[in-house]
Amino acid sequence: MTKGLAVVTGASSGIGWEMAKQLAARGYDLLLVARREERLNELAGQIRSEWQVQASMLRLDLTDRTERRRLISKIDPERDRFSLMVNNAGFGAARATVDIGSDRSLEMIELNVCALTELSLEAAKVLSQKRSGGIINVASTAAFQPVPYLNVYSATKAYVLSFTEALAEELRGTGVRIMALCPGYTKTEFQQVAGERADGARMKRMMSAADCVRIGLRGFDAGKRICVTGVSNKLQTFAGRLFPRSVVVHLAALLVKRRIP
Repeated sequence: MTKGLAVVTGASSGIGWEMAKQLAARGYDLLLVARREERLNELAGQIRSEWQVQASMLRLDLTDRTERRRLISKIDPERDRFSLMVNNAGFGAARATVDIGSDRSLEMIELNVCALTELSLEAAKVLSQKRSGGIINVASTAAFQPVPYLNVYSATKAYVLSFTEALAEELRGTGVRIMALCPGYTKTEFQQVAGERADGARMKRMMSAADCVRIGLRGFDAGKRICVTGVSNKLQTFAGRLFPRSVVVHLAALLVKRRIP
């Protein structure tokens, strides 16, 4: 007997990749979702071989609502087994907002906000009827304050944090657990995709994706609504409450700007 079916978006690398493996180790069957089919096939094969659970994959672009409906149509026949939705897919862009271009910014909003919202609500409908299961939405420590030069990204993650926390309250008492996972900088492909300068020394200090997921799943088990990974990240988010908002935003701008090539 497995723990049911877990759906993980953005599963082709980083936190999504590690989340899928650790959920498989816990006994979940997996539906892996991302755009890179070769990577999904590799991960699905590893999961089936190592943990003897079912692992299927679905290649699609979650910025396209028609393709999101394909994912929802895959979940619907599995209602009895469906038990966990992990909305991990997302990306950022590290540069001045006016230099990113509206198309890229709107694509970011479509994935980080619209896709996550639609999939969360569809999952919540099924799980609340079953009165069991859970939703993990991957936010960020960038959700706790505006971050210049990661402007749209931090704004989308602020939405994720607010939306997730409010949805958790709305579903209080239904048996459905909902949590926002808030990593700081983590060793993933995020920096490369966002266009940040490679920094070997900083990468060495970053938390691994495996540790991030391990902390997140412990927080989920404990019933947390918000899980900030790591002591330094917790201190960072707490410190942001102690200083004037203008100071916090200025410091955030300085930190990110120096990482842009």
